[in-house]
Amino acid sequence: MKIKGLTPILLIVLVVLFVTGHADFLKSPLTDFMNWSESTIGGVNAVGWSIIILTLAVRLILLPMMVHQQRNATIQQEKMRLLQPQLKKVQDAQKNAQTQEEQLLASQAMMTIYRENNVSLLGGMNFTTLIIQWPIFMGLYSAIRYSNEIAHASFFGINLSSHAPILAIATAVAYGIQAYLSIIGVPAEQKKQMQMMMYVMPVMMLFMTWVTNAGIALYFFAGALVMILQTLIIIVWRPKLKAHVAETFEVKDVVDDALAGKIKSKPTGRFAEAMQAAQEQQQQQQQQQQVGRKDITKSTQERTSNSNGGRNAGKQQRK
Repeated sequence: MKIKGLTPILLIVLVVLFVTGHADFLKSPLTDFMNWSESTIGGVNAVGWSIIILTLAVRLILLPMMVHQQRNATIQQEKMRLLQPQLKKVQDAQKNAQTQEEQLLASQAMMTIYRENNVSLLGGMNFTTLIIQWPIFMGLYSAIRYSNEIAHASFFGINLSSHAPILAIATAVAYGIQAYLSIIGVPAEQKKQMQMMMYVMPVMMLFMTWVTNAGIALYFFAGALVMILQTLIIIVWRPKLKAHVAETFEVKDVVDDALAGKIKSKPTGRFAEAMQAAQEQQQQQQQQQQVGRKDITKSTQERTSNSNGGRNAGKQQRK
């Protein structure tokens, strides 16, 4: 099964766990693991180290999947870079569109270019790895918050059950570094679109780790370090992927036919089908509005004609 095929199944499982109140079903085993590590490692920092070990174990298990996702995303980025001349024509057509029909045709042309060249707008992006981590996150949070043994544990003087601004800031900085590294080597056109995420992600993680306890913040901080390693792997890999796309990707120049509405191929994938259905519905509404306006105009003309005819008949009778 493909990675993206797991997402709907895992999402349903996660929703069921939340609805039934069992989202933190990993609380007991995680508590046992951290208690075991505390007695095995020893020392006041044992629980903190156990959280780091747990994070590394989870991330290393997910690493092949996450690298695969980033590889696919990088390939899609390189394909879109090669499609930029065609996409630029479509953007110019959208700016110069005089009617809604021309605007709609330009939007359809954009989708047609992606579809005909087998480029996915969501290439490499799915929520599988995030969904897999949620039960661990919930279990870890519950273990740290409600376990008497762990609630009083500390890591280098930081109480794991309390807020830790220093860990929150460190996590935000780590995610900022990862976000910066992720745009290295990205085509300039796409880099502009990704820069917003470079600022949003660190701020979001700062808020999340600021309002939660230090144990969760430590989990995210350790995870961010693994993500930095993962991003560095892609940076090293990118030149080879770029060369691979240049050798194997055959660009289909369909922009002129697409803008002229000559290509009517069937969309592939649920996202593309939904986009086309929305565009067709919008087009139908526009046609209905045009027909309605014509009917109103025709009715108005008929009433005007009848009114004029009645006046003329009255004048003739008076004569």
